Amino acid sequence: MSEPTVAVVIPAWEAADLLPEVLAATRVAFDGAVVCVVDAGSRDDTARVAEAHGAEVVRLRERAGPAHARNVGVAHVDADVVAFLDANCVPHGDVGRRVREAFAADPELVCLCGSYDARPRDRGFFSQYMNLRHHWTHQHAAREQATFWAGCAAVRREAFLAVGGFDAGRYPRPQIEDIELGYRLREKGRTRLDPEMQATHLKRWTLASVVRTDVCARALPWTALLRERGGLPNDLNLRTSQRAAALLAPFALLSLVALPAAGVAGEWPAALGAAAVLAASLWLQRRFVRDLSALRGPGFAARAWLFHQLHLVYSALAFAYGWLRGRA
Repeated sequence: MSEPTVAVVIPAWEAADLLPEVLAATRVAFDGAVVCVVDAGSRDDTARVAEAHGAEVVRLRERAGPAHARNVGVAHVDADVVAFLDANCVPHGDVGRRVREAFAADPELVCLCGSYDARPRDRGFFSQYMNLRHHWTHQHAAREQATFWAGCAAVRREAFLAVGGFDAGRYPRPQIEDIELGYRLREKGRTRLDPEMQATHLKRWTLASVVRTDVCARALPWTALLRERGGLPNDLNLRTSQRAAALLAPFALLSLVALPAAGVAGEWPAALGAAAVLAASLWLQRRFVRDLSALRGPGFAARAWLFHQLHLVYSALAFAYGWLRGRA
């Protein structure tokens, strides 16, 4: 089967400082493809910078979320396959080849998504943690019938239009618009994850942005979507092992305090119980800790495991709140 034609759509909001690097890499990765930057109401030089780097630009009058911007971009381009990149994602040089080969080899394939790489640009702890958590999750996720992620991905344009594109009305801000689209695309064919199709993430994360994103942009809207669809997928952050780790997380945090206190007091049964909880938590997350240790060293892995327990606690609480609120 001949290779499909490919166009690239990049939603951008006040990304003038990021686009030179992103567009330069995009030209290399997608040699010869039309690149469309949808300026979602920026107040900076996003549109001018995009045009200066050879992109076709669609300007929106008001700030719009990525779901609407991507829909506008897909309507603007004319290609068999549309690749999506976020404005803070620098694609590796083989991304375009992987997209073309995957869709040429499988006429039933409707979408393909990749992953962040393990080299986030910002060196801060929360940027490293969020990026590597995403990278690790996608490296161990299901390859077939995969959940869609639009940061570095591609869709067959015909299937995208057939399902109505992203639900911009429901998701006017960056949330889980790509996950929701992926569920609908499954009705049209195969959805696949290629973990080697990677991009370098340029975003800087802080503690506040991590918690806000995990709760407001992920846990709560995803819970509402799962309630509508019924059942919990055994994949990504919802794997059975991760659910068990989330249930154990508050006890693991308590055990970190209880273990030394019980040891000092000579309460050995309590100390053994706390040690057992910590051992169980570490065993459930052993691959996560092992892989982070290999990537960034044991010190980072220990800090990441500790914060990850907090992430599991507040995400589980948000999930429970969302589930109960939906039943009210």
